[in-house]
Amino acid sequence: MKFLLVTFILLSSVVNAEQFQAPLTDTQWHVIETPLECSLSQPITDFGEAKFSRESGGLFSLSFTTKSYPSTQSIMYFEIAQAPWQNSEQRMTLISMPTDNNQTTFTLSGELAKQALTHMQEGRFPTLRYRSHNATNEISALLSTVHLTDSMPAFQHCLANMHPYTYEDIRQLTLYFGLESADLSEKDKAALMRVANYVNVDDSIKRVDISGHTDNHGRKRLNIPLSEARALAVKNFLIESGNVAENLIVIAFHREFIPAKSNKSKTGRAHNRRAEIEVIR
Repeated sequence: MKFLLVTFILLSSVVNAEQFQAPLTDTQWHVIETPLECSLSQPITDFGEAKFSRESGGLFSLSFTTKSYPSTQSIMYFEIAQAPWQNSEQRMTLISMPTDNNQTTFTLSGELAKQALTHMQEGRFPTLRYRSHNATNEISALLSTVHLTDSMPAFQHCLANMHPYTYEDIRQLTLYFGLESADLSEKDKAALMRVANYVNVDDSIKRVDISGHTDNHGRKRLNIPLSEARALAVKNFLIESGNVAENLIVIAFHREFIPAKSNKSKTGRAHNRRAEIEVIR
């Protein structure tokens, strides 16, 4: 009895579903390869698109998107179907999830999305099933395996060579300096190289703002060039070692007038001897 119960949960049969899939004789795959995004997508005739994708630092995902068949507020099923030529209507359910009213994108993330891709590579069809306002019967959209082997090498190569950092990882950085110093430490240089490497592969970056600061100790007239020197040290490193385009970089220097912490303590003053870097999209 236990085996029969498990089988019933794992396997479903599709009856009276309105089914969509790419033509078996003209299945198309589209691959996008960038250091920040990899995707493998397939148009599904009269339905929309299905896509495996991953963005830098994000989860691997499988999404089905439609313009014609928004969902009702009910349940969607991500399933694995046998290839149509195997004449089997039984499907294995990966997961079921609630749908929102008028939802048009349906996403499976993480390990389950990876499982779906593995099933595809083994000749099975990942499938989405749900109810739509625009159809009497359930909607069933199948992702075809036809011609998959032609596009997989490029997709896998892209995944293996993705940039390791996200925009949020490098968006803001603060470097701290010693007394009356504008020298970058090796740790500072490593952090700046991470910023530079990201900026050089993200075409959406509009500028890199750098501001130099000092504490309120020392001669006031020396703090002006010192705050400028700290900003310039960062700028010059990004240009000369990081190959960041100079026209992206904007510097400012504020002396002690924008403290990060109180200048009344040694710890506070150490936090104020700094350069702040912000990467703007």
